[in-house]
Amino acid sequence: MQALNPAEATDVLILIVDDSPALVETLTDILSTQGYQIESRNNGLKGWERLVAGAEHKAPMPDLLLLDLNMPEMDGLTLLRRLRADERFALLPVIILTVEADADLRLTVLEAGASDYLPKPVQTFELLARVKTFLGLKLAERLQQRRMEHLIEAGRTLLSTVDLDSVLQRVMQIAMVEMDAESVSIWLQGSDGSLICRAASGIGAAHVLGMRMEAGGGIVGWALEHQQPVLVPDAQADPRFHWRTDELTGFPTRDIVAVPLLVRGVNIGVLEAINKKQEPFSPADMAWMEVLASSAAAAIANARLFQTLRQRTVQLQARNEELDAFAHTVAHDLKSSLARIVGFAETLDEHHAKIPGEELRRYLRIMAQSGRKMSRVVDELLLLAGVRKMELQLSPLDMGSIVGEALQRLADMVEERQAEIIQPETWPVAQGYGPWVEEVWVNYLSNALKYGGQPPRVEVGATPQSDGQVRFWVRDNGPGLTPEARARLFTPFTRLDQVRAEGHGLGLSIVRRIVDKLGGQVGVESETGRGSVFSFTLTSTPRGNSVPDEADKNPAD
Repeated sequence: MQALNPAEATDVLILIVDDSPALVETLTDILSTQGYQIESRNNGLKGWERLVAGAEHKAPMPDLLLLDLNMPEMDGLTLLRRLRADERFALLPVIILTVEADADLRLTVLEAGASDYLPKPVQTFELLARVKTFLGLKLAERLQQRRMEHLIEAGRTLLSTVDLDSVLQRVMQIAMVEMDAESVSIWLQGSDGSLICRAASGIGAAHVLGMRMEAGGGIVGWALEHQQPVLVPDAQADPRFHWRTDELTGFPTRDIVAVPLLVRGVNIGVLEAINKKQEPFSPADMAWMEVLASSAAAAIANARLFQTLRQRTVQLQARNEELDAFAHTVAHDLKSSLARIVGFAETLDEHHAKIPGEELRRYLRIMAQSGRKMSRVVDELLLLAGVRKMELQLSPLDMGSIVGEALQRLADMVEERQAEIIQPETWPVAQGYGPWVEEVWVNYLSNALKYGGQPPRVEVGATPQSDGQVRFWVRDNGPGLTPEARARLFTPFTRLDQVRAEGHGLGLSIVRRIVDKLGGQVGVESETGRGSVFSFTLTSTPRGNSVPDEADKNPAD
């Protein structure tokens, strides 16, 4: 049995019940030097009253009773039997002090419930040995009770925290203190089944943080795979030990406790403690950490759920904002076009006989234009919705052909505005989805034609980037954009210029949605009076991949 240290001894109260002042003084001197608190009573009745006061919380409860047998008013044997008949004192250690050498008497006191006995005169060494034996058991019980109280409080704290990083840090703090460990780490399972160190504290923490352990690798991998806690008293001799950790941290691993983090039977990670400071980890340490791991796993799951809900709330708010913008912008444009069609139709119905032929044809052209505009709005809304939902496989793009198709769709606008279009002789190959990328070019080019100079001068090109991306761009000679205008770009249903706008505000929103889905980024550079450059990036095609030959293309494409 380990000796109590001075800090532990100061919490220990010993009650001496003996009618010999000299013996009480001797015992008090011996025990006080060890840091124990001492109280005494000179007969059994007063000893009983003192113990009752402790049980009723009117005074501290003694941790050990040293009891003489022969005393006035109430002898020690009577007091002992009374104590053992009362459930409040059933576990109180009692050491009998007696001068009697009669073996039958000693057997009698043991049968009555004494924990042990000491012959008088009391020997110092023997006294301290017996006291430390029983108080060591009492201390272990007290420490275990404190640990459980700490665990209950820790569980309340963890479950009241919804931030994942805060939960992980709190778990490590509790484990470091209660396990008396040199290092504690929390490993969470990734989507591929491997373990990633998400939090670490203590020696070598900076080296293991972010470290990845393959499924089943190391002690933590074993605990995850088998869904069992594991106590390793000699890590260096265990074949499951992963030596790489010692190489990274620069200090040797002696002993380990690893406990799986289970949520409703599903393993989400592992809590690990390394190297107990004073002595090796014990089965009691592992059992305690299992209880902590249960609370920690629940708290981690709650924090993750909260994160998911928060992200979904943000996404829902964004979609609601888009719907609100749709109601105020797109619906207005649809109603405006529809109103023109209805207005001209009613005019034709009432006055068609009086309307000159040329004017009649103009009315019909306006009605057709309004109908086509409504059709484009619907088509682009369908495209916007489809980009969000559609899953696709990227392939190398023939960007020259795609830009050519986009310009063909805008041929009337190019001719009407007498625009100059400047293209490169060759294009770098990038990964994407042709129909969507064509929509990006149509939107960028149409904006350059609408908001460019008079006449528009539009230059298109591509610039390979050092990060493996290709930046495609459209430069115009328009008046440029203010910082405030640039900040509103690529927002759903926002026009470039509320006064000059001919579209319905969907274009740049579609561009952003498409490029995001293709893994790229949109951008704009502009300066008032110097035009604008709108760009988007795509991943370049690895060497060895190329655009399909014309003969390989589907004739219907």
